[in-house]
Amino acid sequence: MRKKKQPSNNVKPRLRGPVIFLSIAALLTIVLLILRAIAFNNSHVADFYAAEIFTPLATAFTRLTSLVPFSLTEFFVVLGVPVLLLLLVFGLVRLLKNNLYRGIRFLRICSIVATVVLILFSLFLAFHGINYARSPLADTMKLEIKERSLDELESAMRTLGQAAASVREQLPQDSSGTIITGTIGDLQQAAHLGWEIAGERWPALASTVRSRPKGVLLSKYWSYTNIVGMYLPLLVEANINIDQPAFMIPASTAHELAHSRGFAREDDTDFAGLLSCFVHPDPVWQYSGLISAWKDLSRRLAAEDYERWSRAYTDTVTAAIAHDLESESIYWKAYETPVARVSTQINDSYLKANRETEGVKSYGGVVDLLLAWLETDDAEQLLSSILP
Repeated sequence: MRKKKQPSNNVKPRLRGPVIFLSIAALLTIVLLILRAIAFNNSHVADFYAAEIFTPLATAFTRLTSLVPFSLTEFFVVLGVPVLLLLLVFGLVRLLKNNLYRGIRFLRICSIVATVVLILFSLFLAFHGINYARSPLADTMKLEIKERSLDELESAMRTLGQAAASVREQLPQDSSGTIITGTIGDLQQAAHLGWEIAGERWPALASTVRSRPKGVLLSKYWSYTNIVGMYLPLLVEANINIDQPAFMIPASTAHELAHSRGFAREDDTDFAGLLSCFVHPDPVWQYSGLISAWKDLSRRLAAEDYERWSRAYTDTVTAAIAHDLESESIYWKAYETPVARVSTQINDSYLKANRETEGVKSYGGVVDLLLAWLETDDAEQLLSSILP
């Protein structure tokens, strides 16, 4: 009987396969980087890419990822990353213990690691990075961005405050005055209803991408970073902090879904998400969007004229809204840690690396879009259906 041939550690490792895959990954990355550079010089290229390449790819991709009910991002962070690190350590230990063909085996490990990194970077570029170069939403929606007076800012704050107060009166609440928003599953099921209406009302917001928002199970610990949501381009997945005050979960969800639908810059993403909340058939979503927009305007007015802000606040904030804002403030004060500051600095650097020169301050850009939109007939018609 012929003995089975035992595997030998003395066999010379092959580099051809890893090098071929590395070359393909590198070529794809270079092509996408060139396309991104062209797109930043010509926004029409980015607009074409978003409509004709990103959207079909993301639509098909999210049909698969949305079948999984839990956050794949959380799964890979909690389990995938440690496993990859263990495999890397295991490979390095084997490399050091065996002197034979050490140089070739080292190059093989480096090629595999570099290939994985380049593929992940290519996915980022394909599903998010190029979208930073899209035409501003203000252009596609024909909104005039300009310097606004304090009168306009105060008027906008009062208008949205009154609209939020009107919707807040309709919402059911428990004995402590906390809004009853339903289960996380209910919120997930309703997530795209507002987007369907928004896409019909504003063609610039239309998209076939239907990413399923995923609640992060470790949200309580995630709150230490002060992050309320995260879009992972590698999976076209919207991840939501479900431990934050429930009345803000819809607005956070809408923001991350805007990213998954092709909006990259934070001001456009915020604005698109808010509009989808404003027209949502569920008052909980309407209120979440309206109070979020009100807070954006409120912060701007408070920074520019505190006394004027104080008067507007007193005149528009009802006891129910004050309760919501206080509960939110108490919640986040418990998570004011150095971790949150580091997280903000990382996010600031990330945004600047993607040509959002204002960094985390770019989130405030939604105020300019709101002010421009509020002077349109479209806004007047929408808000008139909300205000008493």
